[in-house]
Amino acid sequence: MPDALATCEVYCDESRPELFVGSHPNVGKSVIGSVWMPAEFRSTFKQDITALRARHDTWGEFKWNKVSPARLDFYRALVDYFFSTESLSFRAIVIDAGRLNHERFHQSDAELGFYKFYYQLLTHWIAPSTAYAIFCDDKVNRDRNRLQTLHTVLQNANRRSIVRSLQAVPSNQSTPVQLCDVLMGATQWRANGSTGSSTAKSTVVADVEARLGHRLGPTYVAERKFNIFEIRLQEGHE
Repeated sequence: MPDALATCEVYCDESRPELFVGSHPNVGKSVIGSVWMPAEFRSTFKQDITALRARHDTWGEFKWNKVSPARLDFYRALVDYFFSTESLSFRAIVIDAGRLNHERFHQSDAELGFYKFYYQLLTHWIAPSTAYAIFCDDKVNRDRNRLQTLHTVLQNANRRSIVRSLQAVPSNQSTPVQLCDVLMGATQWRANGSTGSSTAKSTVVADVEARLGHRLGPTYVAERKFNIFEIRLQEGHE
């Protein structure tokens, strides 16, 4: 392939990964999310977010767990910015952890199962004749080769594309990962039925749903702005 391929950057985060731990996971839904943007848009994105921070006097790491009445205007503006910016897309996979069977399908390895779903999140949006740089929120893995293996598997499955890199980054050092955390947080909040637990978070979710024109939930495969894939697992089957 020519070196001048268009490059897409993908920034990933996960919500409630603890649901994958152990042979009998807790009941609940885990979400793995991703924000996608053209590589050449990154500097503009950072400038835009800095301007938003200054306008709302909000500094430091922003994330779903920090949504509060005091910072609500900033998070509402962040949602508006995402939906108003053509260069940004979001995709998430929702997993009902109570229906997982790690013994049968993942060699009794919950971490392996987690990264199989990471693969499902990414591979369906990798397009031919495009290069990808993928950044995952840094987390401690029992197997230190998880990201290297995911990189190899993604490349082998998408030979008409180039997966140039797949690496971990600390979320407090990556503004796109922080945006992913907010959008993913809204997705898991609705998926887990957390209605009424926070007025500020309810408002952010309502803003997302108003921009979507429907309740947060599974979308059509062709949806490219805000795509939610809720994998349908029969109990004990995948």
